[in-house]
Amino acid sequence: MRIIVKDKDTNLNLPIPTRLVVNGLTAGLLCRELEKYGTHVTRRQLMALVRELHRFRRRHPKWTLVEVEGHDGEYVKIEI
Repeated sequence: MRIIVKDKDTNLNLPIPTRLVVNGLTAGLLCRELEKYGTHVTRRQLMALVRELHRFRRRHPKWTLVEVEGHDGEYVKIEI
């Protein structure tokens, strides 16, 4: 995963290992947080989503998840 933020003052490029962000621990935490908002998703379902996300990342490297450009020249891009 790569987060890119560009501004007139800042040029930030953060490479973050995808397995560090999307793993079994975060799936369990997300499952617990979704329960608070009335959405029932099992940990097993979230783990299937995590596996598919990792498989998708291997097949499609540098896939852009979010790309936003502001009118003042700010630029944010998140790649998986």
